[in-house]
Amino acid sequence: MTRSALCATVAALSLVAAAAQAGQRSPSEPAPAADATITFRGRTAAIGVGFAWGASSVEFQGKTYPVRVDGFVLGGLGTASLEGVGEVFGLTKIDDLNGNYTALASGGAFGGGTGKLAMRNDKGVRIVMDVKGEGLQVGAGPRGITLGVGEAGGPPADASPRLPQTLGFGELKTGPLFFRPTLNAQFFTAASGNPGFNGKWSFGPVDQANNWFEHSNEVGLNVRYPASFGTLQGRVSGVYSLTASGPDGAVSNGSKGTVTKYTLECAYLAWQSEDLFPELGHNAIELRGGNQNYQVFDGLLFWDGGQDSTHRGANWISPRKAFRETGIVRLNYKGLTVEGVHLKYNDDPDTNTRLGAGRVDYTIDDLIMKHLRVGVMYFDIYHSDTPSRDGMDGIQVYHEATPLPALPDLSYKTSFVHENNSKSSGLSEANGWYVTPAYQLSTLPWKPQLSYRYASFSGGGTRGFDSLFTGLPEWGSWFQGELLGEYVLSNSNLNSHQVRLLLKPNELLSVNLIYYKFLLNNRNQDFGLTPSRVDRSLADEVDLIFDLALANWWSVTAACSVANPNKGFREAVNGSSTWINGYLYMSFTF
Repeated sequence: MTRSALCATVAALSLVAAAAQAGQRSPSEPAPAADATITFRGRTAAIGVGFAWGASSVEFQGKTYPVRVDGFVLGGLGTASLEGVGEVFGLTKIDDLNGNYTALASGGAFGGGTGKLAMRNDKGVRIVMDVKGEGLQVGAGPRGITLGVGEAGGPPADASPRLPQTLGFGELKTGPLFFRPTLNAQFFTAASGNPGFNGKWSFGPVDQANNWFEHSNEVGLNVRYPASFGTLQGRVSGVYSLTASGPDGAVSNGSKGTVTKYTLECAYLAWQSEDLFPELGHNAIELRGGNQNYQVFDGLLFWDGGQDSTHRGANWISPRKAFRETGIVRLNYKGLTVEGVHLKYNDDPDTNTRLGAGRVDYTIDDLIMKHLRVGVMYFDIYHSDTPSRDGMDGIQVYHEATPLPALPDLSYKTSFVHENNSKSSGLSEANGWYVTPAYQLSTLPWKPQLSYRYASFSGGGTRGFDSLFTGLPEWGSWFQGELLGEYVLSNSNLNSHQVRLLLKPNELLSVNLIYYKFLLNNRNQDFGLTPSRVDRSLADEVDLIFDLALANWWSVTAACSVANPNKGFREAVNGSSTWINGYLYMSFTF
């Protein structure tokens, strides 16, 4: 068996952590002392692409910690065993060794089966190792790596093969610049029985949305330039989206069977102060401009800055998140965030919706409350071609807490929004609010968490609530219901009760069982072909959702939803069948 260009072997050593060379210094300058030492044993296997795995031990401040190592190999061929001994720099506490690393591409020959590998994570921890390999593997390069630290003095880390938690193309250093390519691909397919309760809807043939397919992919490039005056960062990316095989559940693609679109997604520059102002803290000041994401709290108003439907497709996946023409100024100081933003909505057709906003957010963990977060935000839509938004302003107050240190399983969230609607559209004002207490039985198997949420959004007459740029940070949030909330309901003129049970059988699988009771806030509605006053009781829905996180680069979701129409929907759309929907979703992130 030949000992190979440890390119691959070393690549395999992606195993041990991520890389960044410790920087340039003059020959006369003494090398910095290592904060810890690391010893590694593992294996790698690849055919074009492949995996690396193994176990490490780290000596830090007089204690020995077991460390599990997982990696990804790109461009390799063959298999090899690896051994390495190295030094760790920039480690102030053992938890900083956890997480995702990347290996920088570096030249050099590793003849005789030996070589050197340098890696780094986003917390500034650097690992430089001397590596020895035996076996046959050529042409590989290190890419994504994950380290997981165990308890001091605990049993050795599991060294068996498994899917690596991190998968990526790695970071390439060219002169003073660092480049990282990225790719995210999503696939979604759904099928419905008795769609739309077999009724007739005002906004299209919901009853024809029996099955459809969606796909999106985003290819991007991140750039980083560390300097003495802080760090400059940038990103550019484009999104391709598709809906095929018929109208989707919301009939957002109309009568077209297939809709596709490729658009620019991100194109921004950002500056972070790093440690330029040590009295303020790390990255105390941020300046950002361009096409980028902007998200607040749990996504009730500000989460999704891009529209996906109509001519663009992929309505359920909703891959576009970046606002246009953004400007963000942010100060972070000891749990306090103060920011001012300018945003332009990325919709199609373009409604030229522009707004300014200011936000103050404070988070603290202390002896009085285990966790406390409170925030207030003011926004002003100073221009929009949509009459109901032109001239609207409003205020949002949000709060979450784990109120009792002695009862860490008890938590709650709440938020209130008041909108002053556009007078030119004949609207006056609207309110939306919710409260969600939750309790987790963390000592029981599967760690069940039970929560209840009541949400209310005004509607009818001049009081139609606008949820603006709402999104889906987690299941059961602001697309209320994986069936009705995704396709026929909006967060306006609606009251809802939600009961949710979350189970985690193991570290890979999460199970959600969610029940909704939907009620009209005001009896005036226009779901059906003929607007009329109907009964307030709309429908009941039950969702069963399985999330399988095989790795942080590969996730699978399967869901089944059942909605039963109550008197309100039966009167509105003249449909009484039980609506059943199932879907399968997969995401790959590199």
